[in-house]
Amino acid sequence: MEEYSDEDITDRPSLLESDLTCPVCKDIFKEPVLLSCSHSFCQECLEASWKNQAKHLCPLCRKCCDGETPINNRALKNTCASYKKERSWRGTCIDELMCGLHQRPFQLFCIKDEEPVCVDCVTLHSGHDLCPVDKGVPICKEELGLKIKILETKQGSFKRMKNKYKETITFIEAQTQEAEKQIKEEFERLHQILKNEEESRITALKAEETEKKKILEEKIESISHDISNLGELIQSVKREMGAEDLTFLQNFQKLKRRAQYTGEEPQKAQGVLINMALHVGGLGYKVWESMQSHVQCLPVILDPNTISPWLSMSPDFSSVKESLERQSFPDNPERFDPCVFVLGSEGFSSGRHRWEVHVADNPKWILGVCRESVIRKRKFTVTTTAGVWTIGLSKGVYNALTTPRTLIHLERRPETIRIKVNMEKGEVSFWDTGNNKHLCTYTDKFNGKLFPIFGPGLYSTPMTIMPSKVTIHKQ
Repeated sequence: MEEYSDEDITDRPSLLESDLTCPVCKDIFKEPVLLSCSHSFCQECLEASWKNQAKHLCPLCRKCCDGETPINNRALKNTCASYKKERSWRGTCIDELMCGLHQRPFQLFCIKDEEPVCVDCVTLHSGHDLCPVDKGVPICKEELGLKIKILETKQGSFKRMKNKYKETITFIEAQTQEAEKQIKEEFERLHQILKNEEESRITALKAEETEKKKILEEKIESISHDISNLGELIQSVKREMGAEDLTFLQNFQKLKRRAQYTGEEPQKAQGVLINMALHVGGLGYKVWESMQSHVQCLPVILDPNTISPWLSMSPDFSSVKESLERQSFPDNPERFDPCVFVLGSEGFSSGRHRWEVHVADNPKWILGVCRESVIRKRKFTVTTTAGVWTIGLSKGVYNALTTPRTLIHLERRPETIRIKVNMEKGEVSFWDTGNNKHLCTYTDKFNGKLFPIFGPGLYSTPMTIMPSKVTIHKQ
């Protein structure tokens, strides 16, 4: 006879449970049905086994059961229900409240292993601190209380983040509305300019039409006068030709001279057709060329998603200055806070670039370029080691913001600064546009994109990006 250890017996299911187990799903029967071969299965298990099968075979003995209707096994169903109730009661009253190893009630609590033990388990917890069960409860509750506080703190953090996301959605909606408003206003302005241009060109066309028609009408009037005179002359000569023969012959030379037309022949008029090439030829390009005086080309456009809450920006994203109060912007990762900076909307990793910034009489400012990874959410020292290549004015002194600062000696106070970037040469240079004098140049290795950076300080004088001149090269 095969022998089993206590662990084997404990792990094996009871014989009753085996008898009450469905051979398909290996679980206690649910709505059991009986086949003619005396085998029982869960109704769902049997239907699943027969699904998509040409022949209905017993899942256990493979007997053909075609045409057979399984019978509800009520006795087996009731037995399974009773067993589940008994197992539930035993599990609650015995397994949970009594030691499974020694079948004795729990009376102690092991602080180290954090579990209840019976008196026979003491030897298994040698050297551990033990206390009565009622003393272990507050210890565990206190520990769980601390964990609950941590979870509540984390939950609060999640709730705050959720609210921030909701606020961001509201801000996005406001951005969309404002952008849509500005787009419509700008297109209405451009449409009006195009309409005025259209009317102007049609007016010029109509004026030329009137002028050319007037010239031809005058010629027509002149020719009509000549035609009338010729008609009268013809009729007069014809009348004289009907006179008596002798009289006709006596007047012949005179009639001959009268019948000879000495006036100029009408000439075809030149240049009286509409100049179609002038009015229609290359019309789209001509209109686009004339539109240049109505639009601005900004070499750099400020990025409102990076602006500090303490700054305000013009509607066309070309100038920035202090805000009278902190603005309620979302605290997105791209935004500078608390430092009062704003970046250009586009970075560059190659090529040559230049732009000019009007600083006017602003007493404190910073201008230049920075890496995309520049610090946004805390104060930092503006230096090349921080990934920022700039010059600045502070307390009346101009400096290249290196470590340490490099003093820039100027003969005059510049009002407009030109910044040039040559990515291939690794150069960033600064110029006074008033006298085209060089101020300073950085030479470095730039890895990744560089972005224009603007620091107007907290002053009412705006820092403004100057529009570029658009030049058309015709070949």
